[in-house]
Amino acid sequence: MENMAETTLTRRSFVKASALVGATAAFGASMAGCMQEAPQEQAPSGGGADEGLVRMKTSCHGCIQMCPAIAYLKDGVVVKLEGDPDAPVSRGSLCIKGLNQLHTMYSPRRVLHPLKRAGERGENKWEVISWDEAVEEAATHICDAIDKYGPYSFFASVGGGGAYSFMEAMTLPMAFGSPTVFEPGCAQCYLPRWSMSKLFYGGNDQSIADNAVQEIFRPDPDNKAEVVVLWGAQPSVSQTAESGRGMAELRAKGVKTIVVDPNFSPDAVKADVWLPVRPATDTGLLLCWFRYIFENKLYDEQFTKYWTNLPFLIDPETKLPVKAQELFPDFQQTTPENTPAYVCYDLKTNAVAPFEFSAPADATVDPEIFWTGDFEGKTYKTAGQIYKEEADPWTLEHTAENCWLDAGKIEEAIKIYAEASVAGIANGVASDMTESASQVPLGCMGLDSIMGYVNKPGCTMTQYGAAGAPPTKRPVTYNNGFDGMFSDMYGIGAVIGMSDAENEARAKKLGEENPQQKLANQLLVDRLGMKDHKGLYAWCHSHIPTVREAIATGEPYKPRVWFDMSGNKLAMLGNAKSWYDVFPEVDYIIGQYPMLTSFHIEAADLVFPVREWLEEPMVNMTQLNTQWLQNECVHIGETVSHSIPAAQVVAKCAEKMGGELPGLKPGYLGSATEEEVKASVAETLHAPSWDELVKDADKYVPYVTPASEYFHYGQHETVVDDGLPAGFGTESRKIEVYCQILLKLARTGYPFCYPEPQEPCEDYSPICSYIEPAESPLSDEEYPFVLTSGRVPYFHHGTMRHAALSRELFPTAEIRINPASAKELGIEHMDWVKVTSRRGEVHARAYLTEGVHPKTVWMERFWNPECYDESQTNPTAGWRECNVNVLTKNDAPFNEVYGSYTNRGFTVKIEKSQKPANVWVEPEEFAPFLPTEEMLSEAQTKDVF
Repeated sequence: MENMAETTLTRRSFVKASALVGATAAFGASMAGCMQEAPQEQAPSGGGADEGLVRMKTSCHGCIQMCPAIAYLKDGVVVKLEGDPDAPVSRGSLCIKGLNQLHTMYSPRRVLHPLKRAGERGENKWEVISWDEAVEEAATHICDAIDKYGPYSFFASVGGGGAYSFMEAMTLPMAFGSPTVFEPGCAQCYLPRWSMSKLFYGGNDQSIADNAVQEIFRPDPDNKAEVVVLWGAQPSVSQTAESGRGMAELRAKGVKTIVVDPNFSPDAVKADVWLPVRPATDTGLLLCWFRYIFENKLYDEQFTKYWTNLPFLIDPETKLPVKAQELFPDFQQTTPENTPAYVCYDLKTNAVAPFEFSAPADATVDPEIFWTGDFEGKTYKTAGQIYKEEADPWTLEHTAENCWLDAGKIEEAIKIYAEASVAGIANGVASDMTESASQVPLGCMGLDSIMGYVNKPGCTMTQYGAAGAPPTKRPVTYNNGFDGMFSDMYGIGAVIGMSDAENEARAKKLGEENPQQKLANQLLVDRLGMKDHKGLYAWCHSHIPTVREAIATGEPYKPRVWFDMSGNKLAMLGNAKSWYDVFPEVDYIIGQYPMLTSFHIEAADLVFPVREWLEEPMVNMTQLNTQWLQNECVHIGETVSHSIPAAQVVAKCAEKMGGELPGLKPGYLGSATEEEVKASVAETLHAPSWDELVKDADKYVPYVTPASEYFHYGQHETVVDDGLPAGFGTESRKIEVYCQILLKLARTGYPFCYPEPQEPCEDYSPICSYIEPAESPLSDEEYPFVLTSGRVPYFHHGTMRHAALSRELFPTAEIRINPASAKELGIEHMDWVKVTSRRGEVHARAYLTEGVHPKTVWMERFWNPECYDESQTNPTAGWRECNVNVLTKNDAPFNEVYGSYTNRGFTVKIEKSQKPANVWVEPEEFAPFLPTEEMLSEAQTKDVF
């Protein structure tokens, strides 16, 4: 078979390819390189048919992992893409999402010039205007709104796939003195796992999709992984060429895998054990694992005793770990003030005793993990005992009944995981989309912690790069923005691991140096939804349902001018109709994207054209210890890099406001010119200039950090300057399996909202606890099925629904139904069905499979850009027909910490139906999505800014 990256296609050849196999053959595409080590004769080659083509190193941006790639150009047009064989994990592979760029780059749907709405919202009528006019238009509306209503009238958003501007979205409102920004992902995608890991142990999270888990993909002989648990993750689909391929190679080498997923994913097909858990009941299964491991003493006792806080006594009133001085007033602490002494039950003396931090060998006590007892008339429990009691009801049999599983399979999975020398859990996005968004990562990291699967070769809880280097000082964790980017900048947020006195002195000093500290803290306090869901402070984002409510009601203030930086919000926001209904309440809406989506048609007044990934220079994520270039291979039209529209608008607003904006001086607003973008990329890759980088890309790309400086293990045992082991970046210097800081977060906003506190709310759970989904198939007779979701390999989030290749292979939304359930409803394979929730109804084709439980259905998110094709008699905006987010639940109850709403694990009913009028299914129908001669002949253009 030819390598899948050997990819070319004309409009004529595509239309002739009338079946899935035909289209794949027309592309000369093989997925083999993504799934296993390709034979040498199949390796990508730059010779032969490539003679006469210009070869350029770049990276794919088809999903968040961004695999290194090579683009081949002829007469200034990219005619072929292939994976870069030097990439250490993807190894020359490129999946369908990457290959789609040949269509999306030259799509007739591209927006190449700024567009101003020329009709009513929803009419899809536009006027091409100049960049000067567009920037002036946006700045005028923003300044007028701020003059009339104040800075809080402005808000921003980002996300939905294809977003490069994440940081800029956070800082843009701050520049105007507004606290409001959101992303459809965020609390529903990655924030809970990312943030919880910082609070839990100050380290990396367990996400494969977001590149946090790299250790398990190290090449032999350094790879020590024995077992990988994919909990709500499917790397074979989400990141096929990198982590999907990496997982395939691990399995081929004998690594055992366990997959926890309601859907029989490709990873589940190859797993040693598949646990098809009832959607949104993962915490019950996690507690079952805890119970079995505790009961059978399978945990690492020494690690749990001395490197976690489970032996600490918990005050029954405050729920916080008891400090030594509280029970022993005369106790003289020998550790530094920033390393408190706590209390345990000492097995050496059979008494309650102070428990100071030290190396295990130097400990003066032998702490009991599970203990309940009285001390001076008050009953205490250890954190371990509290966890044990929480897990006690979750026997194998009870869990099997509640979670729709087989008790024997649960036990088999636990034994495989717990009996390994080295194992790790890779925790995926599924739990972020439920009310249990904070509890699931607590459980997953808690399991790895009690097993001692931390900071070891082959584990998923490891630290790497500069942040993972053996420390010389006591580890601390910064907060507010990624890695505390706003903490030093504005003097807000406490540093976990500093003493109270150190934090007070730091805040005072930074406040004296930066007069904007008070404003920055006030923006934290006033951010929508923060009183109840303070974990959102980690990314400085607002609570999405509360933002929508503020738009609708004007309380506590009314957001009026909206700058959206990417994606189709109507396809990505939960309960899309509820958002559509408030669009008229927003005075002016600015968008930026490479194409017009449902959101732009229904809502936008102005659209900035931004680049596709073949055009945009940037530095992508790493693959192991290598860093790669995303190159400016081509450039057409007046498209710009994603940071530029906001930076240009801010500059124009500052000019209109007399040179000074009303908000915070932005520390990272992004580059205002392509020259700045390119200079930053060159600097990151250690090249003297952009021109030199492009001229000699093989010299500078990839930038390689020596393995000995990148991969580190056992950091917590390293002795630092205070004579103690480094430990972890938490208050106790231990892994806080009982995550005490969540209690402080609920009560004051600490460590984020500091030095001025936020109002208190109900306490957050410091451990993994069970929550039955609000809409439960156990009690819902009207809506008897529980719906869950996930990705398919053809798309990433809301992107690429206008890519002809993927749409032939996966033409429209499908809902996976068990054949027994389908038979009861009179539904056959590939029948059209109507899916209805309490919020709306959509349509999909029924895909009958034993890979889902009879009461579970699985549906990928979708939207249909063909619905507003010029050929349609009665065009629509394409978001109502097949969009699962018409069904999703965006009202309470939310996750307590992050405010996550319910994208998975809600109830629906299904009935046989007909195909919606404007939806395309047949291959020939997608011909209008193919690159046109006009687009292919579009001249290479100079940078706009």
